[in-house]
Amino acid sequence: MGGTAHAALTADQVWQSWKDAAATVGLEVTAATENSDGGVLTLNGVSIAPTGTPGITISDMVLTEASDGSVVIEPGADIGLDLAGETKGSAKVVHEGLVLTAREAEGGVAYDFTADKLDVVYDTTYPGMTFDGSAAPDVASKGTVTLADVSGTYSDTPGTNRTFGLDIAAGMMGYDTSLDDPSLSLKQQTKSETADISVSFDLALPSSMQLGSMESATDFGTALQEGLSVSFASTQGATSGSMNQESDVMPMSFTIAAGGGESSGVLNKDAFSIKSTGTGMEIETSSAMMPAPIKVTSGPIEFAMTSPVIATDVAGDFGLVMKLSQFSVNEEAWAMFDPTGALPRDAADLAIDISGKTKMDIPAMIEANETGGMPPTPAPESLNITEMTLKVAGAALAGTGAFTFDNSMGVPMPIGEANVTVTGANALIDGLIATGLVTQEDAMGARMMMGAFMSPGAAPDELTSKIEAKPGFEIYVNGQRIQ
Repeated sequence: MGGTAHAALTADQVWQSWKDAAATVGLEVTAATENSDGGVLTLNGVSIAPTGTPGITISDMVLTEASDGSVVIEPGADIGLDLAGETKGSAKVVHEGLVLTAREAEGGVAYDFTADKLDVVYDTTYPGMTFDGSAAPDVASKGTVTLADVSGTYSDTPGTNRTFGLDIAAGMMGYDTSLDDPSLSLKQQTKSETADISVSFDLALPSSMQLGSMESATDFGTALQEGLSVSFASTQGATSGSMNQESDVMPMSFTIAAGGGESSGVLNKDAFSIKSTGTGMEIETSSAMMPAPIKVTSGPIEFAMTSPVIATDVAGDFGLVMKLSQFSVNEEAWAMFDPTGALPRDAADLAIDISGKTKMDIPAMIEANETGGMPPTPAPESLNITEMTLKVAGAALAGTGAFTFDNSMGVPMPIGEANVTVTGANALIDGLIATGLVTQEDAMGARMMMGAFMSPGAAPDELTSKIEAKPGFEIYVNGQRIQ
């Protein structure tokens, strides 16, 4: 909706803005009865759903115009979701102290909300699996998802690109669920609790389109060119959880404890990128079907990926980062395949960090896949291997490199070099032979391959290799041409 920077909202304006916003995503907002009296709009039998199908229902809602130009919204106690199809049952929102305040902001409407507690409670059944064609008993699934100490803001701002924003914070998020599948003789209970959740989400939608109208890759590409964009960011504190499973095949129990973490992501016509980091975790599982409990721990974890989306004239950035540090398992797990301690118990580390420039058109590639056409070939221009390391069981691999690409022949031709160093490989092979995981014959083949493509380094049990790519698709390893 429009208005001046400090315009007073009315309850009727807020109600109409919900209808308009829902229509842009293919939903319909209705009320069985509406009563407006003295700045108070009372709604009964509110429904939010695709036309002609069940959706969210709210028993009643009161919208009250405040003296500061805002509208205070108090939903009723009964907020439910009608389930249709094979899944049957109920889902509802139970709230304590939920209050929303609508206010004018930047020509649109913003909603501030707070709640002491929000519970999403579900109790459903759906058809189970059958292996002989007979009718299978239903699977029962029920649970509660909880948010405590909730606050946030939702905004809807018109313009050339209509912008929707959501910021939400909760002191705690948790869930308690159960599953009973008679056909698999499986019963499962899970619990989890995470502290200090914070999420921010923004969607820019071109005014020329509705989100529900995007039916093809062409529509997606057009929307991106006209300003479609999505971004999110989140943080969280420590997490703890458990799972217990009763099963004839694999009875087990599982616990997890993880430190805090962050994540973010962006999608627009220029780039797609996601990033996630965590401070570490500890997972422990046990089962009557396993000879010993398994405990896995790790230090900081990082994952990031970047790619151009529509980069047909000027190359865009791409990259991949994967880092897992101090990954280890308990001695009882090691002893399952190495009871004599032939292999070092050193914690494992993995680090991959590559980046570069490339031209590519993701919507066109999706469209070609849908229509059976010839997809446009990505045209990389450069590749930088900043870090590629792996450390496990006393052995280590490290690599770096840089390449450019000549695309004039229609197929990317690399030009550049990479350098690889391996330490402790022979000791690792000896240890694998001692455990029985590798035979002498297999080990001989591995050592012959290392001898063919690697040279002795300066330190004991160290091997190095220099890989060069030259014009004409020529490949050299340690100065010897192999292609």
